Amino acid sequence: MRDLIARAVRAGEIDPVLLVEESLRRIAAATDLNAVVDVYADDALSEATTHSRKGALAGLPVLVKDMARVAGRRTTLGSKLFADAEPDDVDDIVVARLKAAGAIVIGRTNSPEFGAAAVTTNSLHGSTRNPWNPFFSPGGSSGGSAAALAAGLVPLATTSDGGGSTRIPAAFCGLVGYKPTMGAIGRNVLPRWIGFSTQGNCGATVADVLLEASVTLGEAHGDFLSIPRAGVEIEPLRPTKVLVCRSFRDDVDDDIEDAFERTVSVIQKSGITVERVDPPSDKSTGLHWFVISAAELAQSLLHLQDRWGECEDYVQTSLNFGRDVSVAQYIAAQRERHALSARFDSLLYGNTVMVTPTCNSRSWPAEGPMANSAGKVSGDSGIAMNTADLNFTGHPAVSVPMGLDQNGVPCGIQIIAPRFRDGLALGLAQVLETEQPWPLVAQQYRPFGLS
Repeated sequence: MRDLIARAVRAGEIDPVLLVEESLRRIAAATDLNAVVDVYADDALSEATTHSRKGALAGLPVLVKDMARVAGRRTTLGSKLFADAEPDDVDDIVVARLKAAGAIVIGRTNSPEFGAAAVTTNSLHGSTRNPWNPFFSPGGSSGGSAAALAAGLVPLATTSDGGGSTRIPAAFCGLVGYKPTMGAIGRNVLPRWIGFSTQGNCGATVADVLLEASVTLGEAHGDFLSIPRAGVEIEPLRPTKVLVCRSFRDDVDDDIEDAFERTVSVIQKSGITVERVDPPSDKSTGLHWFVISAAELAQSLLHLQDRWGECEDYVQTSLNFGRDVSVAQYIAAQRERHALSARFDSLLYGNTVMVTPTCNSRSWPAEGPMANSAGKVSGDSGIAMNTADLNFTGHPAVSVPMGLDQNGVPCGIQIIAPRFRDGLALGLAQVLETEQPWPLVAQQYRPFGLS
């Protein structure tokens, strides 16, 4: 979809002004979703008027998650602490690359405070609702962007992923969500979660995601974790073996497991070898991830410690815990990263990938809280997701739709590939897209376009 529109712009068949106007109309008609928290209508129309009509993303309107910098615009991070922040003086590298490829920034999408939750709600901008069922959340933290894409408001919206923040909203909104190998997308602005956070790519189809990734991937000056573009394979490649892991946690909701097993059967019928394996990770990974992420978030906000009481409850919990993390605890958690990465590497060799449910729990309410139960287990705050494990190890992972849960909200299957061989995950995503196709947008919405 994205490529067809951009190609028509480059050929002079579509005026970028019409694309911006169409997107603005759709955003205005979908305010009940609360996916978009700021609109740059005048500047976007002005830019469209003088657009060069060049670039891989020529003329495509793009919404930027309220976690990424846009030069001349305020980034609130979904927080009252930054509600009156000065406009940014630099674009995040992904924003700069999208602009250079011809995309036109038209506004901002909602995010939970500091992107620190899997439900997109905050007291500054309110709750974002899922286009598939507005009583439920689009997930988080890129829930605003995923909801905008699933409602056809724009052809392009940015996402980021420090613990699942691209993949979870993709799963809940019926989209493809790609977290690349850590370092594949360099950072010019260091995130608060230094070794976990990466920009992601999200769209209705694998082709849409690949087009965006072809623009955004690449090393960045000063990012000690970034990888040369040639070091990461993204060309889709059909895997020869799929390792099936029921969950990295203690249980799975019945409707999620049923959808997962149906999708595993589709993989097997496609001719790919399927092998059941024990989980290489468990809930202790979430605890180690939290030690590191909480400590890094707290350190990044020490200069505002007198205002921590203004933050959301979930952020205050993280900040107060992170402030008291000892050096020994932090280093021990980092050592666990090495051990867990080695376990995944020992399984993911050759042309092998692993699949799990993206989330073990069915969808949760738009205002939260996120689920703390799955299957027969309850009262476990870390049970809902299988995603942070791959931020912990750095492996690439892609979520694609696998059906609807009992709330009528999509759920996703997560495909994990060897590090640097992201194309294997995208290759299986293509197989599933062909064998088990999904809608491009939520019911009652239209794919983005002028017709």
